[in-house]
Amino acid sequence: MKTITREAEIALEIKRSRFIGRSFLRQVPAEALAVVEKLRTDERDATHHCWAYRIGRDGEQARYNDDGEPQGTAGPPILDVLKKNDITNVLLVVTRYYGGIKLGAGGLVRAYGDAAKKALEESRVKELRLMTDIEAAVPYPLLGSLEHYLEREEAEVTGKTFGEFVTVRLRIPAARQADFEAFYARLTAGKAALSVLGRDYR
Repeated sequence: MKTITREAEIALEIKRSRFIGRSFLRQVPAEALAVVEKLRTDERDATHHCWAYRIGRDGEQARYNDDGEPQGTAGPPILDVLKKNDITNVLLVVTRYYGGIKLGAGGLVRAYGDAAKKALEESRVKELRLMTDIEAAVPYPLLGSLEHYLEREEAEVTGKTFGEFVTVRLRIPAARQADFEAFYARLTAGKAALSVLGRDYR
């Protein structure tokens, strides 16, 4: 599963038409559509605002719009950029300012696809991993051993609470959860407890 680390904007000029590609990180369809509506309001003089998004863990929520361009020449090539790169939780919008020269169906497909691709390239794609959030209590003398293990396993400590035990909140790759639980059981010899708080892609 991949997404972007930042939103980006690029511009291309093709036969006097100006194409502006923009990427937006969005996790809810309504929020993605709100971005499109704002662009339409802010840039009323643009000829078209064509877009596509993929949202959800597997990009299962996907939608596109040609916004007046010939059917299939704008929205689908933008969506195809997201699909081919396995990108999710991203909206791509390509705004066109018509320059007076018709590009033809093939030219439009290439122009919208290229603008979407370049916007995505500027957005720094990253791969998301399924992570498990855990809360684990350890006696004070064992804290160093726990932290050393977590550092070795690429886990992230997100918080600590000091009481009778040290309660460590951590995030670890889900694929390493079983190994961590086995290590924790050996480390504490059953004298402390952990709780699994949930899983999510990050």
